[in-house]
Amino acid sequence: MSSSNDSGAPRRSGPVLGAERQRSILAAIDRGGIVSVGEFAERFGVSHETIRRDIRGLEEAGRLRRIHGGAAPASGFDLTARRPVSERLSVDRDAKLRAAVAAMALFEDDMNVYLGASSTMLLVAEELARRNRALAITTNMIDIAVAFAGAERCSVTLLGGQVSPRTRSTGGVELMKALEHRLFDLSVMGASAVHPQFGVLGPTSAHAMLAAVLCAHSTRHCFVAHSAKFGRRDAQVVRPLRQIDMIATDRRPPDALAAPFETTGAVLLLPDQAALARPSSLPPEDLR
Repeated sequence: MSSSNDSGAPRRSGPVLGAERQRSILAAIDRGGIVSVGEFAERFGVSHETIRRDIRGLEEAGRLRRIHGGAAPASGFDLTARRPVSERLSVDRDAKLRAAVAAMALFEDDMNVYLGASSTMLLVAEELARRNRALAITTNMIDIAVAFAGAERCSVTLLGGQVSPRTRSTGGVELMKALEHRLFDLSVMGASAVHPQFGVLGPTSAHAMLAAVLCAHSTRHCFVAHSAKFGRRDAQVVRPLRQIDMIATDRRPPDALAAPFETTGAVLLLPDQAALARPSSLPPEDLR
């Protein structure tokens, strides 16, 4: 007779099922995600304590690290990007705003621009709306479209797709299809981590796919990330080091973190060095 957990669901245990649970936990971790004890307990019909034991065993093996209520990647990935955008807005807000100001020199009237979805990018949008630049803006973030609702000199296109409540943005196949035949003077995205060896990193492969399309379809491309994100790691390479055009940030990171980018020709835009944002008349690489 099988026992049951606190919710009344049948409890399954044993070495084979234990191995199955651990493989599933590691698969979620390898995708850069956070494992919830409650979610996995419900999925496998076992108690919370059973999942906690699985997590403890995997932590002892160096495969993950325990956090409150679950587990996270062992490599010290920055987990902020997994939080709802409404929560991220208050994290390092002043530094994010300074990074947003550093990006302002890139925008000129009558530009056709793309703004990606992130808490930092929402600050970029709000700053642009405050300055009332004459821009044609395309975005996949609902809040960015709303930010320009009262900006009379801007036209805004919100691209469709599957809506993510966590990021308040659209994504998926529909978004990528919508971008296939669109070209931009400038595209700007946020970044969850900026690494001196790997480049700009993000939590999912979808971020890398979007960056690849935008870079190919834009005359210029810039990431906006405050300096605390330099040296962090995340699950996916969004843009390799050698392929980064510009990064707007709040202040210059330490040389060990900044030098690799500058060596490859990337420009670091700072709030007090806007002149570094050189105009370019070159078309996107795929159109040359």
